[in-house]
Amino acid sequence: MSRVLPWFAVCLGVMTTAAGEPVPASPISFGLNGVWRFFPAFEEIEGNHEFLGEGLGTPSSQGLNDEKHYGWTLPGFDDSLWWNIEVPGSWNTQFEDLWSYEGQGWYRRQVFIPQEWADRHIEFVSDGANYRTVLYVNGTKAGMHEGGYTQFSFPIHDLLRFGQENTIAVSVDNKSLLERVPMERHDWWHHGGLYRPVQLHVKDRTHIKKVAVTTDALIEPAVVKVRVETAQFSQTANALYVVARLTDAGHSEIVSMRADLPGQSPVADIALPVLNANLWSPDHPYLYSLTLELKEAAGGRCRDTWHAPVGIRTISVSPTQILLNGKPILVKGVNRYENYPDSGMTTVGAGLERDLTLIKGLGANALRCHYPYSQDTYAALDRWGFLAVCEVPLYQWGRLGHSEKNLAAARAQLEEMIRTLGNHPSIVFWSVSNENRIQPREKGEEYARISEMVAQGNVELVERARGLDPTRLVIEPSNEWPKDRVLDTTHVNSVNVYFGVNPPEIRGLAAAPEEIQSRLGELRAAHPGKPILVTEFGSWALRGLMTSYYPGEPYQAALLKAEWETFVKEPDFAGGFIWCFADSDVHRKYTSIYEMRCAYGLFDLHRRPKASVQTVTTMWSPDDAAP
Repeated sequence: MSRVLPWFAVCLGVMTTAAGEPVPASPISFGLNGVWRFFPAFEEIEGNHEFLGEGLGTPSSQGLNDEKHYGWTLPGFDDSLWWNIEVPGSWNTQFEDLWSYEGQGWYRRQVFIPQEWADRHIEFVSDGANYRTVLYVNGTKAGMHEGGYTQFSFPIHDLLRFGQENTIAVSVDNKSLLERVPMERHDWWHHGGLYRPVQLHVKDRTHIKKVAVTTDALIEPAVVKVRVETAQFSQTANALYVVARLTDAGHSEIVSMRADLPGQSPVADIALPVLNANLWSPDHPYLYSLTLELKEAAGGRCRDTWHAPVGIRTISVSPTQILLNGKPILVKGVNRYENYPDSGMTTVGAGLERDLTLIKGLGANALRCHYPYSQDTYAALDRWGFLAVCEVPLYQWGRLGHSEKNLAAARAQLEEMIRTLGNHPSIVFWSVSNENRIQPREKGEEYARISEMVAQGNVELVERARGLDPTRLVIEPSNEWPKDRVLDTTHVNSVNVYFGVNPPEIRGLAAAPEEIQSRLGELRAAHPGKPILVTEFGSWALRGLMTSYYPGEPYQAALLKAEWETFVKEPDFAGGFIWCFADSDVHRKYTSIYEMRCAYGLFDLHRRPKASVQTVTTMWSPDDAAP
């Protein structure tokens, strides 16, 4: 096993404040990316394989097989016959024989932990792993997490051996199960394993635990509000205070303030006024920099620092428009999965920057996905100036077998999503689900019962999101409209529009405007007083097939143009998201689709353009009228 770099290779140097006061370097982010050992634990391994634990000195009577690991968590296990795997990365893309594997995979790695960390707080942090993740350190279970698309962490300080090699073992499974979120099938392939970066965070025992940043751009001066939650080590005798500093893009300090933590209170609230603020928007994605320092009142010793970019902006709605910084904005977006030809859901190299360049070239200003992106992706959207929908992957909930377990999983993911991603200015919508079965699709008491559960569950999620974050808009993209009572609780009427035309040929599109206008009129009457956001519209198109009828490229281009031109004539239309940016792999168990590749994209999987690219670029040109 390769060793990670010594701690001093990642944390050198001392910063200096504008006043010349020394500040310790930021907490260490100690990367665990690279080569791990990997074993695909097929279901057959769940039988009697106690022989795998022979000679390890841990008999099965001590719970060796509780997590089906047969000694794989222990430092003495010989993993030399396992495969090498790159982290971050998907086992589905790295091993041809695991192209469609859903199951359990085991990871192992040896990591040297320096003695100098013995008095620090240390966490194992994953930016996302699919789906159920269990961490072991030196043979002891450190924690378990469910959900494949949000950052999570486990404290591991008490399990480490300082000045020695340590064994880190991780079990991950990406099974599609009825009780999970997403459930037993969905229209993207959820790649298995540690597909996003992993690292150790090393901090002072007394440290900044959580920071929530909100902004108000509608007053003068604008305000950056900061809530700081601290974790205070019991041996810390001195009272603490927090210093917040805001600097502009040129690194000049704009404002700084101090907030005391009297009586060992763990929370501090700070409001930073910003005169003549540069407001964040798609046309001007200006980012300030916020630095927090946690200090001791006696002597001024700095215990921890925290840094992040801040975009000052306010999102709101009127009865007919979405407002950014008090001004109407027309959302011109695409739905985009993290799906790359060679790396699946793992972003490598310039893949993300290439995608954002192509999307910006369309004239788009917004992105949506059926699951939360990684922290790095939202950071890029902050810099590029894209508006984002961040969505819980509660996809088409309401089939037979679905239950309250799905709601519990969705609730946990919603709360984690808002907690870990809430400081990104690009995120302006929290979405609680997609195309849930609010209305029963079949007759019978069981279908009616499930639909009632789904409707009530979505209302609960909307109310929960609104309570956790009143500064953003909450939506529920629906294909059950206008008879979707959940829309009564959301900020915006968010609807997916897939109207068929007869025949599916360019000439038949003449009927589309009348049907769209009629249906949107019904929506307006059922849920009045809020703008309409079309969260999906589009059509299948096979690249290179040039028929004027479905699924040819010209047909897709003509449909998108006809629908958009109809949408913008509606008085309360606030924007829309094309389904979708690029072709993508669908779930291997998906049964109601033509193949394992969804071809709704403006580009194909390799980012080669279809005819619709030029059409969309023209209709979203700067001359396109705002509402």
